[in-house]
Amino acid sequence: MQLKHTLAAMAFGLTAVSALAQTVVGVSWSNFQEERWKTDEAAIKAQLEKLGAKYISADAGGSPEKQLGDIEGLMSKGAKALIVLAMDKDASSPPSLRPRARRCPWLPTTG
Repeated sequence: MQLKHTLAAMAFGLTAVSALAQTVVGVSWSNFQEERWKTDEAAIKAQLEKLGAKYISADAGGSPEKQLGDIEGLMSKGAKALIVLAMDKDASSPPSLRPRARRCPWLPTTG
């Protein structure tokens, strides 16, 4: 249920962006092997498509260190908003990423 609320908040926030068709939303998955993420990914993609936004993603495969790199990678590929499905929300937002995150809306969630 928390993810649905998070997605609803994200969708609401994205509708406020004036150039939504140009918005790239990056999703950082902590471990995409979990079956439930396939359902959630389909819902995220469908909502973003309705809003005219582009979806990009990365799978950390259970590695907090890889997820940090994935987040940087998503931002470098043009993500203007992030959904971070983190194993540990604190581990996924170290001080080194916070300045960049201020310029990119960031929704950390834990599964």
